[in-house]
Amino acid sequence: MDYRERLKRLRQKLSHLTCEALLIDHSTDLFYLTGLELSAGKLLISQTSSQLIVDGRYHEKSLSQTLYPVCKLSDTAMNEWLLANDIHSLGFDINQTTYLGYTALNQIVEELKSKNHPLEMIPIEPVIQEMRMIKDQEEIACLRAAARLGYQGYEYVVSLLREGILESELAFELELFWRRLGAKKLAFESIIAFGPNSSMPHYHAGSAPLTHDTHILIDIGVVLDHYHSDMSRVVFFGTPPEPIRNIFPIVEEAQQKAIELCRPGTPIKDLDDTARKVIESHGYGESFTHSLGHGLGLNIHEPPIIRRKGVYSELLLQPGMVITIEPGIYLPRIGGVRIEDTILITEEGHEVLSSSLKV
Repeated sequence: MDYRERLKRLRQKLSHLTCEALLIDHSTDLFYLTGLELSAGKLLISQTSSQLIVDGRYHEKSLSQTLYPVCKLSDTAMNEWLLANDIHSLGFDINQTTYLGYTALNQIVEELKSKNHPLEMIPIEPVIQEMRMIKDQEEIACLRAAARLGYQGYEYVVSLLREGILESELAFELELFWRRLGAKKLAFESIIAFGPNSSMPHYHAGSAPLTHDTHILIDIGVVLDHYHSDMSRVVFFGTPPEPIRNIFPIVEEAQQKAIELCRPGTPIKDLDDTARKVIESHGYGESFTHSLGHGLGLNIHEPPIIRRKGVYSELLLQPGMVITIEPGIYLPRIGGVRIEDTILITEEGHEVLSSSLKV
């Protein structure tokens, strides 16, 4: 990954903010900028200087594996850098900084005030998450590989389907399969839901046995080289109940119409609105109970949220965005259908990273 380019882009964004320097302390944002997996750490960045502050667990590793100057965590490490670089305004992420963290920052303000060095803490929008919405070519390659491995896992699960097998057995075998092929971990707990269990969007695989004439909702994801995959499919095992057979093509149509709009310049609200109107037109609007999708990358859920109302609704799709499109209809005590693909926005339109095969 080109971490120098990311630092350059961040400094360009900093030039448009109302602060002289930024504090980054969220572990995923730290990884994005440094390439280091840190459970704790602080990165300070101004236009001319930077400092990575880590505790003793990460000091030696950081010295040899990152482009940033590194110092050990101490009570005065941040203060010294702020004083040395004459920083009087420090930006912090309004979405990531905890109350405890904000209290500690105020303590630094008071300590610097005693040294006749005023410091203003500036709350800023999540600038790193904004950068992370647009994937570079190396990230896209990682996401393609993760999606490919994710789909291999789906095919493996389908190959194991037989009467009497348990949901939990399939979930366990899938994790073993992925780990043998180099996966770091599951992106989330695999959702393997038989029949009526599939009416719960965030169901956890349990002890239900597979029977004939039912359907299986498979919502799975894997982490490979730090990047996530995410996909959902519905498989018919024999002939499922008529309501499921009826809603399947509705969900499929809703997804396809939304994917057709995936191109640069499309407002995010249009994707959700289009899919939702298809489902509403068939009388199932109240049964589509979640957002149409979400961003995907170093986290399983990243901005933007694909919703017709809310903070990202007016945002225009841009090349390099990677999102999911996952409409669903859920009928209590009968079952649900959700179909999900991972979509890369390209200069010309889009690319489906997960396979286009739905059943």
